[in-house]
Amino acid sequence: MTAIPGPSELSERTWRLGLGAVLIAAAAIRLHALDRFSYGLDEILQTYWTNGTWPFFWSSIRFDAGHPPLDYVIARLWQDVNPSDAVRKIPVVAYGIATVGALGALTARRAGRTAGLIAAALLAFAPFHVRYSQELRPYSLELLMLCLSLLCLDRYLDRPRAGRLVLLFLASIGTIYTAYIPQIILGFAGLALLIEDSFDPDPNRKLTARRALRWSPLFILALWIAYLPWWPVQLEAASRRLPLPRAAPLAWSRVGRILAFFATSSDGSDPFLLRDAVIIVLAITGAILAIRRPRRRFFVVWTFGGLAVIEILWRIHPHWDVARIFLPAGIGLCALASLPIAALLRGRTPQRLAGAMCLAVVALVDSRAILGYFQNGRADWRPLARFLKTRPDSEWVFTENPYAQLCLAFYLVGPDWGFAHGRIGRRIPDVEGDLTRLPYSWAPSTTAWLVVAGSPEYPALRRWARQFPSRDFRSAEGTLL
Repeated sequence: MTAIPGPSELSERTWRLGLGAVLIAAAAIRLHALDRFSYGLDEILQTYWTNGTWPFFWSSIRFDAGHPPLDYVIARLWQDVNPSDAVRKIPVVAYGIATVGALGALTARRAGRTAGLIAAALLAFAPFHVRYSQELRPYSLELLMLCLSLLCLDRYLDRPRAGRLVLLFLASIGTIYTAYIPQIILGFAGLALLIEDSFDPDPNRKLTARRALRWSPLFILALWIAYLPWWPVQLEAASRRLPLPRAAPLAWSRVGRILAFFATSSDGSDPFLLRDAVIIVLAITGAILAIRRPRRRFFVVWTFGGLAVIEILWRIHPHWDVARIFLPAGIGLCALASLPIAALLRGRTPQRLAGAMCLAVVALVDSRAILGYFQNGRADWRPLARFLKTRPDSEWVFTENPYAQLCLAFYLVGPDWGFAHGRIGRRIPDVEGDLTRLPYSWAPSTTAWLVVAGSPEYPALRRWARQFPSRDFRSAEGTLL
């Protein structure tokens, strides 16, 4: 480790044993109840794409262009082992576990082993990270690639060797090929790290950082050349003139939801509560401490500066107002929150007791939040599909919108339904809220079903449907059948 040493620092052996225990705990949590919920719509779409042929797969991800292709390619290769829904998530779980280790190692190198071990533990038990380490989407991999890139940069500044430079380049390529926002945050946080270390007390590190700054345009050019195969896809997607939603006002309700997401909420929809203040207060205290010490200021810029950068970008180009867009910066809150706890644990007995109490409080609120997530944190479309499978195939199943159609078809027919564009298995027509379509398709004196769920909602269709008996499938995102 190259962090500036402090009093009562953990030994290398204790650090390794402690990190191993944290990684085991992280694995146990992320592997628990891996198949308790069904996939969400985005996961279903990704599975439709990866379940098809390679030409269908490439055309789908290029048309969608929601993310660069690295995570999708890995998922497509993994699909060749014919995984179940739970096994399909194993790579995502592995990314999450590795991210815990990468953030812990990065924090340990810059703030000491005690802080590094605490940062790893905070991320291992963070409800938001548990959720996205179980979701079949690129978010887990993007956080791993970002943390690995910053860790490789720190290691290169410690000992500038060709092998370490190659690892930095490969990790950076992995970041830019996984998601768009981490591309920006990597450049922003990496520049902050280089600038800070250009004034490091260690003369060798200072010299290496200044040389790296001078050569950074060439490094960025090499990354851009490596990104050229995907660059036209990204440009084409950016040129689409799609209707953009209006940016939500910067009200406390929205800020509170985002802060709660990085504290005890797992989906970013819960309001800020008193329990959420524990992590946020620790992170703010850590930011104050970090400003005063070399090699730790970078965490402040990465976290709070990154949050501001993402907010500005979102206001320039509004999209879905979801808290997960802040993941590449918000993950730094765990590193900052570790600093005051580590400072207490390095002190005298009263301070150590206070530090242990802080850890106990964080563990309590996180455990309750994780338990709530495992109980009812996700939707489950499978009970609805199981019921409809008991009905004759002659009974038509209509859906209110494409959202409900795609989710239901995945579990009623299977992932091949999307690959074959709905032309196989049971027919599941989408009426898109149009009442005139039902009389032409539904024969009199026969049984048919209408799935009312998802968005967009069609009030006229829902009012019309009230005249018929209904079944409640609340687990499937509040579906009425």
